[in-house]
Amino acid sequence: MTPRALAVRALMHQEQDGYSNLVLDAELKRCMPPLDARDTAFATRIFYTTVERQRLLDYCLMQFIRKPLAKLDAPVRAILRAGLAQAKFLDVPVSAAVNESVKLTRAFGKSSAAGMVNAVLRRATGFTPDAAAFSSPVQRLAVLYSLSDPVAKLLWQCYGEESFSMAEAFYTQPGGDTAIRVNTLKTTDEALASALTGAGCAVRPGPWPHCLLVKFAGSPAATDAFRQGLYHVQGLASQFAADCVAARPGQRVLDLCAAPGGKSLTLAYAMGNTGTLISCDAVKSRLPLIESAFARCGVTCGRVLENDASRQNPVLGQFDRILCDVPCSGLGVIRKKPDVRYKSLQGLESLVTLQGKILEAAASHLAENGRLVYSTCTVNPAENQDQVRAFCTRHPEFSVLSPAVFPNGVLDTGYGTLLLPNRTGTDGFFAAILIRR
Repeated sequence: MTPRALAVRALMHQEQDGYSNLVLDAELKRCMPPLDARDTAFATRIFYTTVERQRLLDYCLMQFIRKPLAKLDAPVRAILRAGLAQAKFLDVPVSAAVNESVKLTRAFGKSSAAGMVNAVLRRATGFTPDAAAFSSPVQRLAVLYSLSDPVAKLLWQCYGEESFSMAEAFYTQPGGDTAIRVNTLKTTDEALASALTGAGCAVRPGPWPHCLLVKFAGSPAATDAFRQGLYHVQGLASQFAADCVAARPGQRVLDLCAAPGGKSLTLAYAMGNTGTLISCDAVKSRLPLIESAFARCGVTCGRVLENDASRQNPVLGQFDRILCDVPCSGLGVIRKKPDVRYKSLQGLESLVTLQGKILEAAASHLAENGRLVYSTCTVNPAENQDQVRAFCTRHPEFSVLSPAVFPNGVLDTGYGTLLLPNRTGTDGFFAAILIRR
């Protein structure tokens, strides 16, 4: 099977509401003989670029098709989208993108559509949407940046014109670097940088201690240093949230929504593997992810526990430090999770209510003079500063503390720190440090 054919098969299955990463992974595993590394990379780029740009691709294609895309056969629809994505966004020559798409149409048993595919793609590849053609800024944002109407509306309402630069930043791959956290229980920043450089990686310091930015030749999990537990992969924004906790050796620390465990690892490093770290998750099947991470990285101060974070649990007791990285709409991590682009946002009010319950439960476990960090990976104010403002109104004994380290471009909302991808080059993220007065 060719990489283009595999991408098309994955796109067909993606239409059945599967998670994009799981759909692609399943197709790659099903492919016999397996694609080599180069073809796998090409198929992956075609697939994700098509998913990320689908609404814009459809808009362009519909200028030259007489009937709705939804009425075309699924293989033809996927072939048209993938072909246009290659020509417009992957620097594939138009002739190659068109000719290969026509071949695929025949290979998928749709020879009668080959002429249409050829004609539509040749015209669509030269089409550029006119911004003036859209009836509103929200429609322009939704189509040009492939967002659902509800997501585009929310971003526009909250950020106005800045929502366009934010949507553009959701496509940006910052230098191809992967942010990792150094396991200071086992090594130093300098020693790990040297080991990774020796393994053929390009390494540079991150914006704060124990953070490195690495260009890996393959998977970040494929190095000897990873297998030895010398680091874990963790985005810059996620590291920032964990650092806001300011965990110290010997403390009792609670990570209420811990899976898959990256923030818990960073907390354990800061604790010097002493004291007590309780890492919880409500989903039992996710607990082994945390346990495996602890075992690989040599964390012995941590204990993993199934727990409903929205309810106070008397068994837990009181803690010096608490992190509640709550379930959220995910509108800050669209770059990593393209499925979020097309969310309906149904149930958002219920999600905000759940977040409030988790924050209340977390506060009940905070010891006197303790520190609680509330964080999300969204840019939605209702889930971020509005949530913290409401909490502080209910609990005047709490106040918001500014973080010790401010990444470049962050915004101080007055009720927490907001990272916007177009300003910080990171995921969209929010973290509020709450101190009981």
